[in-house]
Amino acid sequence: MAGTDPRPYLAEAKYPCGRDELLRAAAAAGAGDDVLGPLGALPASDYADGDGVWDAMCACDGASIHDTAKEAP
Repeated sequence: MAGTDPRPYLAEAKYPCGRDELLRAAAAAGAGDDVLGPLGALPASDYADGDGVWDAMCACDGASIHDTAKEAP
């Protein structure tokens, strides 16, 4: 599942940009874990625009940030 559409939170991203810039822009715009988690799971490559980010999120079969967290012993 791709999560929530991140494009409304990426208006201030300076494209082309990588995952770190996407996370920075989304966090600054007030995105929640439903956006930040899937963005953080994206491959560390450059994205041309918000549509490219959304396409990558829809295609990403990686686990969300919550699925990959390790439980304390």
